[in-house]
Amino acid sequence: MSVQSDTRLVPLLEHGDNLVIESEAVSKYVSQHIEGGSGRGGDMYPTNNEADEELIMSFMDSWSHVTDTYYSVLTATSEKEVKKRKTSFIQSLECISAPWIQRFYTTLPYFRGIDFEEDVLKSFDVLPLWMGAVCDRPSCVASKCPEEEMIAACKRYYVTFVSPGANGSL
Repeated sequence: MSVQSDTRLVPLLEHGDNLVIESEAVSKYVSQHIEGGSGRGGDMYPTNNEADEELIMSFMDSWSHVTDTYYSVLTATSEKEVKKRKTSFIQSLECISAPWIQRFYTTLPYFRGIDFEEDVLKSFDVLPLWMGAVCDRPSCVASKCPEEEMIAACKRYYVTFVSPGANGSL
């Protein structure tokens, strides 16, 4: 299966025979098809309230810069680009959601040799504590994507090389 995107920045979910692409579509799909602690995931994404849906869209728009800079580090085609894009990524980290935190801790060291705590978080006072607390939440632990799957998805969809000194492979 080949998935194409003009931006090459497409979050996707493979579930059974279904491939769901784009953040909003993935959120809606999960809310309609994936069972959570309270039954279907309907409480995860409001489907009947326009005001709540507007808030969700606003939230997703606010994170686009963070995700764009993250993917720009991983899609870099030279070490010079990695260094330049890493600076933009660090500047975008005012606040993040749990799935991204989990990805950062796994994929940046693997593909780019960037120790997320040492190279990125040491610039902040409280953010590392908050990120740790988010990752330790029972809901985040229970829903965390296995690291092997995160790495496999990166290899399959957007990483084209491994930086010198990184422990990963393609």
